[in-house]
Amino acid sequence: MRYKAILFDVDDTLLDFQTGNHNAVNQLMDELGYYDPDRYDQYEAVNLKCWAELEAGLLTQSQLKVARFVRFFDRYPVQGDPRWAAERFVTLLGQQSILMPHALETVRQIAQRLPVAIVTNGITDIQRSRMALSPLKDYVTEVVISEAVGVSKPRPGIFTIALERLGVKPRDALMVGDGVNSDIRGANNAGIDACWFNPAGKTLPEGVHTEYQISDIRQCVAIALGQATK
Repeated sequence: MRYKAILFDVDDTLLDFQTGNHNAVNQLMDELGYYDPDRYDQYEAVNLKCWAELEAGLLTQSQLKVARFVRFFDRYPVQGDPRWAAERFVTLLGQQSILMPHALETVRQIAQRLPVAIVTNGITDIQRSRMALSPLKDYVTEVVISEAVGVSKPRPGIFTIALERLGVKPRDALMVGDGVNSDIRGANNAGIDACWFNPAGKTLPEGVHTEYQISDIRQCVAIALGQATK
């Protein structure tokens, strides 16, 4: 068998982050009494900029958790305490554990033959809560969360931690994820083979390479178990 362990991203690879995030943001805005019809897009513009700064090393995870709401409250007429909003959002998003199509069967099949680890750029309380609510937990050997270990994708350190916990060398692992910068570039940086989950058929940018591209998460079963060619 080509690989000895498979690493998975969580958000928009195994769990439907977009739907869960939308649910949590709207519930929070209702509680804050902010009903602008563009409120979700307004928040996401601020939020995504913060995550880009995290990946660039300009923000830490703990700073991001509050900074996105401080900036949002500064920019829009939202009443309340952004620090309370930050903590409340952790609770609300932690309740969102919606599986992506075919994610459970895919992980289950791979886990019957190989150890599976989660490697995620996320807030510890949110990701632990979502995983605890998900049936995926029964098939995952390790969960490595950026805030908990102090290093984020695409830096190689977070992958090194996952591999050390599994007792596997980089050349014997495969990273599966949808994020070009976080997952694929991160795997490149760590010397790990990459499988890009790309259901939208996007073009891979220059300077990043992937051993595999898939449009259906079920395709990574054959890859993981050595039943497919590059």
